[in-house]
Amino acid sequence: MITGGFGKIAKHFVQSFNHKYEITVADIVTNNETFSDNVQIEKADLMDFSACLKLCAGIDTVIHLAGIVDPVSESDEILETNIKTTQNIFKAAVASKCKRVIFASSAQTIESYPTDIQVNKNMLVKPKNIYGVSKCFGEALAAYHAYNNGLPSICLRIGAYEFPRDFTKMNARDLSAFLHPDDFNQLLIGCIETKDIQHEVLNAISNNRYKRLDITESKEKVGYAPKADAFELFELETD
Repeated sequence: MITGGFGKIAKHFVQSFNHKYEITVADIVTNNETFSDNVQIEKADLMDFSACLKLCAGIDTVIHLAGIVDPVSESDEILETNIKTTQNIFKAAVASKCKRVIFASSAQTIESYPTDIQVNKNMLVKPKNIYGVSKCFGEALAAYHAYNNGLPSICLRIGAYEFPRDFTKMNARDLSAFLHPDDFNQLLIGCIETKDIQHEVLNAISNNRYKRLDITESKEKVGYAPKADAFELFELETD
């Protein structure tokens, strides 16, 4: 089951792998777009715990992508929505005895580190905005449920997820954190299918020449094998 199912990350994954898995997509807005007939669509408000319970019933793996994505605004709504919906999904997954939750965290959890420092998952979180703070909460909640309530989890610190066709202008930081949608799909497959994981926080960027995030453990833990290099893909000259 994928929350935020009508967002660009979810749609790309579902359209690529609906033949491989039985998938339910859930979103607060289910517009006129359609998936293939074997994909179940559920309209749900994740602020409602009972709706989350219904969604998680009978589900093996939950991919939690839903939330407000806004690294600029300092609105209280970001914390209220992202924290509450994430809490509801994890509680529902525990109650429903789901086998794993994959949580969409963000590179924003570490963006207060200088841009010339490569960040690995063992460094302390250092968010630069309220959105990053909400993702730090999600990572902590995932660890809590993994170690206390028997719910395995993987948190993915997602970088600058962009389709190459949508490329306009990226600064050096964005290029170093670029995440190709096909690379992320492959990472998600590894997170779904790798056995014997209790809790991991893994970095999710492509194989860029310069890497904002260290992806060594992503490769080692779930067999991540990214192919794209933003500096080559967008033909930027580097010194």
